[in-house]
Amino acid sequence: MNAFARGLSVVSDHSAAMARDLLGAAGLQPGPITFHTTLSSQDTGALSAVHATIRAGTCIAPHCHAHEDEVCLVVSGIAEFRMPDRILRRRAGESLLIPCGTTHEVRAVTELRLIAALTRHDLGLAAE
Repeated sequence: MNAFARGLSVVSDHSAAMARDLLGAAGLQPGPITFHTTLSSQDTGALSAVHATIRAGTCIAPHCHAHEDEVCLVVSGIAEFRMPDRILRRRAGESLLIPCGTTHEVRAVTELRLIAALTRHDLGLAAE
């Protein structure tokens, strides 16, 4: 496990790659975060999906995805998505589209479970 993955509970080799895809080069602030990859862009060529569990108060540091749109679905708990121009809260059952190139961070207000799907923005899968 490399320095980037320190503090993560990695479920598989694909999970480490997915964590890098999801988090970008900025990495994490210390705190327990578990990733389980359900789809890998290595297998699909375009789509990655990960199930993440994040302890309350833990934050995924600011980052952006240069080539992927990201959709986050909150499975349980409350998430705070911080972007340069706004802060949005999402609760269980709610989702958020983060267009490629948008700097964002995710903070677990409570114990948080979410599913994040990343897809290449050039495929036209996100809302136009």
